[in-house]
Amino acid sequence: MVGSLLWLSQGTRPDLATITNMLAKYQSYPTPKHIESAKYAIKYVKGSKSLGITFDTETDLNISSFVHFPIKTKEITGIADANWGPQDQSVPRQTDKPQELDLFKSRSLSGHLITLHGPVHWSSKRQKITARSSCEAEIYATDECVKDILHLRNIVKDLDLQNDLLKHKIKLFNDNMACVQWSKNLTTKGLRYLQIRENAVRENKEWLDIKHVQGKINPSDIFSKEDKDPAHFIKMRNTIVHSPFSNDRVVFTAKLAVINNVEMPLANSQTNIQIT
Repeated sequence: MVGSLLWLSQGTRPDLATITNMLAKYQSYPTPKHIESAKYAIKYVKGSKSLGITFDTETDLNISSFVHFPIKTKEITGIADANWGPQDQSVPRQTDKPQELDLFKSRSLSGHLITLHGPVHWSSKRQKITARSSCEAEIYATDECVKDILHLRNIVKDLDLQNDLLKHKIKLFNDNMACVQWSKNLTTKGLRYLQIRENAVRENKEWLDIKHVQGKINPSDIFSKEDKDPAHFIKMRNTIVHSPFSNDRVVFTAKLAVINNVEMPLANSQTNIQIT
């Protein structure tokens, strides 16, 4: 079951990356709850089998409407995120029994998405060491995203497409302001303990531009934790994977505005999103 989910998550279903990453940890010794969770994921796939990644020459209006500002997917764009500590951030109920957590569950989960006319690479994986702050966790996630962007940038250069795809600095969005400031050499003494290898983010600032995006509208949040809010999960999911049978109002409204060469106020377009 996990192998089938893994194949889908690496091919056309980025929304399965997080659950597949979590289930893969227990393939050698699954409990009944893990089997039940895998079956639940398969039921989710069955109910959303029409979804998949799409590529378009136009600007991705779904993701632009979600984040409230234009995302130019004609250019390489990265979005990184990380949670700090255990993935289950829900408030424990009084009826819940005390639960012992494995040490690795205290390590943060990194996630990032890279787009170029559509999603070309995504990742959800647990960090190798325990982050001592949310800023440190975000820096590790940003560093992983930069590595993959650099790999894609080298491929573009090998294909001699840099004049078309690398006209401007590559934008990378993150929802942690301390991490964004750190990437621009605006740091504090409290971050001196970070490993030197993370300075690779700073060393690439000649072609990389890291910007801040609010956490609630960060699409890569889907890769960094299990979301307890189904409505929010569906909103994030629909910015990355689409259905050819979707009648989403925001897509029609935004494309109509583009055709008529009208500047659409993306900040207000989220009210047109229909969750089905």
